[in-house]
Amino acid sequence: MIYLLSPSMDFSFAKKFYGLDEILTCPSLSDILEKDRKKRVAFRECREIEEELLRMNYPLVEIDEKGEKFHPSFKMRKLPIHFFKRDAMEVAIELLGKIIVKEENGNLLAGKIVETEAYYGDRDPASRAYKGKKKYNRGMWLPGGHIFIYMVHANWMFNITTDDDEAEAVLIRAVEPIMGLKYMYYRRNRKIRELCNGPGKWTRAFGIERDRNEKPLGDEIYIIDSPWKNLEIKKSHRIGVVADLDEPLRFFIPSKFTSTNRIL
Repeated sequence: MIYLLSPSMDFSFAKKFYGLDEILTCPSLSDILEKDRKKRVAFRECREIEEELLRMNYPLVEIDEKGEKFHPSFKMRKLPIHFFKRDAMEVAIELLGKIIVKEENGNLLAGKIVETEAYYGDRDPASRAYKGKKKYNRGMWLPGGHIFIYMVHANWMFNITTDDDEAEAVLIRAVEPIMGLKYMYYRRNRKIRELCNGPGKWTRAFGIERDRNEKPLGDEIYIIDSPWKNLEIKKSHRIGVVADLDEPLRFFIPSKFTSTNRIL
């Protein structure tokens, strides 16, 4: 993740609050993009780099004493509904690197999706749809692009339905915090790497609860495209399930913001 620091910003505070690994002064574009693959970095006083990143429509976040916001020239492009009307595994993989956004009282909370799991219907013993349609799980049968939320151990699990006819969904397991960090720190009271590194942790940090269940994406909660391509994606069997399918259905970008980087 790359941030643009105001020259008047307290750099030591910014480094700790935003979990920055480095603060750069007018780096080359290739250098900052290479660092962006594995680090959280910021730069300052470099109009050329700023313009180059915005030309790529990079989700550049400006930081000053008032907080953070997307650069006014960044164009938020919501994923179209047909993106979700596909097989759950395909959607789970392609959601990695995308940005989930929640609007809250005129502010934005945003995070880069770094870990997902795919779930299917009555052939999937780990799925909420395994025993057929009930009142608590009917959201899984909604067309692709709807929100399906259920509780596990007092934590809300946020899923997005996929396909168009079958009961399929993708669980978002972890995100890397980008914006709205003051809300996340307030709700979680943890270090930045622990704010959203689990399915119940990030929903709590974002203030997501059951009232969003069965609503379509695109209003207060939506997912936008990003320039992060050619990601290193690993897979494993799903976490915490008693019975699983033979095919690994958990996908993640190796990162300090995932629930774990182990291949389970």
